[in-house]
Amino acid sequence: SVFCRRFIFAAAPLAAMTDPKEWYKNIPPVTKFIFTASVGTTLLANFGMLNAYSLVLNFGAIWDHFEIWRLLTGFFFFGKLGFPFLINMYFLYSYSIQLEQGVFEHARADYVYMLIICWLVLLVISFFLNLMLAGLPMIIAILYVWCAMHPDTIVNFWFGTTFKAPYLPWVLVGFNILLGGNGVMELLGIFVGHVYYFLKYRYPVDHGGPRLLETPLFISRLFQTGPRRPDEPRAYWGRGQRLAD
Repeated sequence: SVFCRRFIFAAAPLAAMTDPKEWYKNIPPVTKFIFTASVGTTLLANFGMLNAYSLVLNFGAIWDHFEIWRLLTGFFFFGKLGFPFLINMYFLYSYSIQLEQGVFEHARADYVYMLIICWLVLLVISFFLNLMLAGLPMIIAILYVWCAMHPDTIVNFWFGTTFKAPYLPWVLVGFNILLGGNGVMELLGIFVGHVYYFLKYRYPVDHGGPRLLETPLFISRLFQTGPRRPDEPRAYWGRGQRLAD
């Protein structure tokens, strides 16, 4: 359950909803793909056009019957329709588009590679924890990376409370627990987001380690949109918008 997120409103660059066609057209391509795949897969399954069980992560079916599509649909299928699904899609859209048009504005290939790394880490976790759906941790990982790259951005939360963006993922964990959940999926997302952020930015800069997550050349050739930005994220800090007024 992610009902706790009803109390947060992200200041993503939403287009006017009076023209849905124009709004959808203006979504950047990476965000458009994962958003469309998530909405489409979940809707098709809920309306009986796809077998929901055939979409979840089932590593036995993957190995024994070569049902490799599960490696993706396990991230795009969010279960039953309802308010939590709408909030999940809003968070996915909001933070993905802010990363793609902000931090990775001229480095779309780097954003694609970030998503691939998070996907691979979550697949390993899902294998050992026997997770059937991994979309929510992926969304939290995206949110975590955005928050980590905007440590001075102020977030307005429920009851008018305010705090800096890096605390937001942990506040979501706390609220999930208060509302009857266990916070495990949020914690997994935080872990995955931190693995990427630490290895990509903190480990080379703060610890003098090698750059382990350089985007492969073939991905750069497929997705690069402009000159690459410096790897050091401090160049981006302070550029975020307030999440809510």
